[in-house]
Amino acid sequence: MFAGIFAALWTRLGSRQPSSPLKFSFGLIIMGVAFLAFIPFAGGGPNSTPLVGLAGILLLFTWAELFISPIGLSVTTKLAPEAFRTQMLALFFLSISLGTTVSGLLAGFYSEANEVPYFAFSGITAIILGGALIAGAPAIRRAMSGVR
Repeated sequence: MFAGIFAALWTRLGSRQPSSPLKFSFGLIIMGVAFLAFIPFAGGGPNSTPLVGLAGILLLFTWAELFISPIGLSVTTKLAPEAFRTQMLALFFLSISLGTTVSGLLAGFYSEANEVPYFAFSGITAIILGGALIAGAPAIRRAMSGVR
C-alpha cells in the first residue's frame, strides 16, 4: 500500500524530489527513530508493549525500507555499466545479505538487561550515519554524473 503512495509522491514531485543520496539518508534516519521508539517500552516484561506501539514502530521500519530498497535498485541499474548491470544488481542484493548477517550478529548483543543501551546504540548510530550521508550527499550527487 505504501509503495504506491511513495511512488506517486516521487512522481508528483518530479524534479523537486530529493536526490537518491538524500532519500537513503532519510531512510537511515527514520530507521534510527524506529529503533529509538522501542526505548519507552523497554523493561516492561513479556506482553507489555501495546499492539499500537508495535504497529507504529513497524510502520516506521516500512517507510525507512521504502526510502532505501526501491531507490537502491533504481540507482544500481542507472549507474551500473551496461555490460555489468546484472552483476551490480547481484552485488546490491549481496549487500542486503551482508547487512542482514550483521543484523543477526548484533542481535546477539540483545538481552532484556540491556534493552535501552541496545536500542539507543542502534538508533543513534543509524541517525548519525544518516546525517553523515546528508553531509556527503552533494559530493555523492556530483559523482553520480546527473543520475537522480
